[in-house]
Amino acid sequence: MKQFRGIPAAALVVLVAVAPSGCAPDSQASKQAGQGAAMGAVGGAVAGAVGSLLWGGNVVEGAVKGSVAGAASGAAVGAMSGSMADNAAKDKAAKPAAKPDPKLAELRQRIGDRNYASALLLAQCKHKDAITSAEETLGTTQDPQQRTYAMLIQSLAAEESGDKALAATIYPKIVQQDPSRGSVDKLRADALEGVMKVQAARRDHGFSPVCK
Repeated sequence: MKQFRGIPAAALVVLVAVAPSGCAPDSQASKQAGQGAAMGAVGGAVAGAVGSLLWGGNVVEGAVKGSVAGAASGAAVGAMSGSMADNAAKDKAAKPAAKPDPKLAELRQRIGDRNYASALLLAQCKHKDAITSAEETLGTTQDPQQRTYAMLIQSLAAEESGDKALAATIYPKIVQQDPSRGSVDKLRADALEGVMKVQAARRDHGFSPVCK
């Protein structure tokens, strides 16, 4: 199975609209474009998995089966880093931009770019970075749905990384933000279900489902 390679969250946000450039099939740019596309796709699927805890299964279904926008941005990130590695990206013939999946685009707009970037970090098993990124979201938005989403990302990252103590401090905050989410015990059950969905998203895109 594929191993995760770090893609800076900020780079994902900046390069969402960038289409991958043409490059030689055997070049580093070509290889890393493919890796970036796969990571962008699984990032979209993980974003949908977290969203499904809030809005139901249709969100994750769209992200898992679509993920085109995420794949396109991920390929752009990989291609750029690959070009720097082999210094041979001289082919300026641009390929057509991938058509964004409507459900994924709607999800991204609903949760915001910061939460989307946090989901990509969670997809890469960068739990501490995902928690920190989500905390930055909480410090910059008062949107109730985006705040709840950010805390859900934190709880999933904490649970999967084995930090039960941290997760336990997050659930009461979610209840305070959105009492309709239910009790602390229900939220923990939802988070554990979310972890399984995140791991399934990794597996469905060819990555190891569990973090090493």
